[in-house]
Amino acid sequence: MYRLLLMLLCVFCIGCTNDVEEVRRQTRDTLFPVSSTRNVEMLYSDSARLRSRIRAPRRNTYLGEKEYVEFPEGIQVLFYESDGSDGGQLKARYAISYTKQDKMIARNDVQLWNKEGKKLNTEELIWDQKSGRIYSEKFSKITSPEEVIYGDGFESNQDFSSYRIVKIRGIVTLKE
Repeated sequence: MYRLLLMLLCVFCIGCTNDVEEVRRQTRDTLFPVSSTRNVEMLYSDSARLRSRIRAPRRNTYLGEKEYVEFPEGIQVLFYESDGSDGGQLKARYAISYTKQDKMIARNDVQLWNKEGKKLNTEELIWDQKSGRIYSEKFSKITSPEEVIYGDGFESNQDFSSYRIVKIRGIVTLKE
C-alpha cells in the first residue's frame, strides 16, 4: 500500500515540472495595472471651466504599447456646458479608454442623455475623440419626449445633439 502511494507521489511530482521559458511565454502577454484606484472622481476643465466630471468605483491604469485606462466596475460621466449648466450624462457598467488612440469604449447597459433630454440606450458606444464622433454598431434605442426610435446602429456628434440611426427598425410616436 505504501509502495503504491510512494509510486503515485513520484509520478505526480515528475509530471509537475515547470519549464521557466514556458512560464515566461504564457505570462508575457498578461498585463497588470500599474495603478488601481478606488472611488474615483476626476474633473476635466478647459480654459478654467469645468467640462466634465467622471465618477467610478475603480480605475485601472495600464502602460506599455497598448496604454489604456479601464473602469471595470462602471463609470458615470457628467458633461457641462461652457456656462456651467448641465450638458448631459453617460453611464455604463464598463469602460475603457485608449490613451494613445484618443478612443473610449463604453459597454454593458450604456445610457447617454443630452441637454435636451434625449436618451440613448445601447450595449456598446465608441467615442472617437479625434473626429468628435460617437457611434455604435449594436442595437440602439433613442427616446425623446416625442418618440422612441429603434435601430441596429447609431452615429452622432460628440454632444449627441445631431444623430442618425442605422437600419431603423421602427418609430413609436408618443402621445401625452
